[in-house]
Amino acid sequence: MITLLVIAALVVTIFILYNTIIGNLNRAKRAWSDVITYEKLKNDVLPSLTAITDDFKEFETDFIEKVTALRESITRLDEKNIDVEALAQVEAQSNAMFSSFKATAENYPELGATQIVKELMNEISEKNENVAAAITIFNRSVEHFNNSIEMVPYNLVNALFAKKEKLENFHQSGTVEDYDYKPNF
Repeated sequence: MITLLVIAALVVTIFILYNTIIGNLNRAKRAWSDVITYEKLKNDVLPSLTAITDDFKEFETDFIEKVTALRESITRLDEKNIDVEALAQVEAQSNAMFSSFKATAENYPELGATQIVKELMNEISEKNENVAAAITIFNRSVEHFNNSIEMVPYNLVNALFAKKEKLENFHQSGTVEDYDYKPNF
């Protein structure tokens, strides 16, 4: 009788640990989907930016190319496939495009003074903040999942049953390299 109870407790424990691993993986996948959703919302604003720049021909070509490249990169992001390198490329293009637009608005006061441009700049900033928040949540979910497959006893259940691989955190290029301090892990 005691043997059966021990076996039953062991089986229940394995089920709980396995389900925790799968739940953590699903949370990371959902967080990734949220990041992609917020990235794709940027596409709603980009056509308005290109329409505004029609009057500024010398600026238009370079800017249109940056916007087009950004839109193509955003559409290539896949909700079902976690690809932090593709996300890093989109974030770099987005930052370059936004910086270029801000610089142009400063060089063309008549462009920067319009209410529509101010509203678009605010909307882009808001969308970038939403993406940054979603990336933070994604990284926390990835950390939680990775911990759940590396710590005892979860790592044993993962090795025997779930066989899930670690997920990669998102790191914005240039941010880590810019700091002199390196923790001694």
